[in-house]
Amino acid sequence: MIDRTPPENFARQAARIGADWRELGIGFADTRRSPALELHFGGANGIGPRPVGQTRVGVEPLEGGILSRPTPRINQGESRIRCFLDGAQRTLRFARIGLAPIFATVSAAAILDRDEDGRCTIRPGTLRLEKAWLAPHLPDAPELDAAIDRVRRRGGRVVDTLAHATPAERDTGAPPDYGRLEELALAAAQRVREELEHDLLQSWSQGHAGLGDDEWLIVDGRLEFAARNAIGLVKNFTEPLLIGADAEVLLGLPARHRTTAFHSVEQRRRAATTLWYLRLHDPTGRDPRHGLVRLEASRDVQRTDEIDAISSWVLAERTPRATSDERWAVLLYPIHLLERALKRQIEGECRGWPAS
Repeated sequence: MIDRTPPENFARQAARIGADWRELGIGFADTRRSPALELHFGGANGIGPRPVGQTRVGVEPLEGGILSRPTPRINQGESRIRCFLDGAQRTLRFARIGLAPIFATVSAAAILDRDEDGRCTIRPGTLRLEKAWLAPHLPDAPELDAAIDRVRRRGGRVVDTLAHATPAERDTGAPPDYGRLEELALAAAQRVREELEHDLLQSWSQGHAGLGDDEWLIVDGRLEFAARNAIGLVKNFTEPLLIGADAEVLLGLPARHRTTAFHSVEQRRRAATTLWYLRLHDPTGRDPRHGLVRLEASRDVQRTDEIDAISSWVLAERTPRATSDERWAVLLYPIHLLERALKRQIEGECRGWPAS
């Protein structure tokens, strides 16, 4: 006889965890009817205020000073961009035990391929899904410890939300306030999603070692390591990489113009990449950051003709527009399609959650 029982999704697994806690006599407040953390924080990346007094560490220009430069026009068929990598997440409040908020997060990531006829499909074998529990590991919290232990016994992955707290927050002996613990939980959820994206980029990069330059990949977000034939497209950027007169050039970029490229001294601590900004759409009458993205490529991309070519490929991706999304001015349509597919995967795991 064929078993037609649907597989247990994350929402049902969470309900089982809650039942276990009640059976064990763990005192907790159910918070599952609250909205997702991404909604609470407006979908922000890089949670947490910028430290007061933070300034640009410095840039090393590659094409002279920071100037505005027009980008050559090409037809979309001339672009070498064939693949698009993105991830999505949803982080849900689950419970509170004493002063500790506990969350559950579901992340998905994949690579989308576009063929010569413009058809877009998820590349087979690249769809990744990860589920995790987010909780602060606090001293002298036996009920919290018992709750975390039960999650692990059920096969759940538990991430310590205090692992990336500041030294001052960890060393005071008292947990940060509740709001800060929420911020740390969302940052932890982002790291879970970024792990999936990093692994996908690494696999893609290894698969293209030694190949020609016919196929390029756009990563939606930072290029966390210098992958060959990969371009990072950053839609939200708060780091003051350009200041003063350089920032004035940046904010005054016309449509289809880019800044000259540079290396960031700050980025020596992570990926060694070549950076520049590109204006996708006319900002007249809008916020000066309208249609402005930062592009990142491996550090061996340094010649003006290479940087112009990559910029032209990205500009060719402006149509069709994802006008149903408020981020349309910086959101490439294939990334929009991929996000929708990933969110459907996440929704399936969250179906039955009280707030979903």
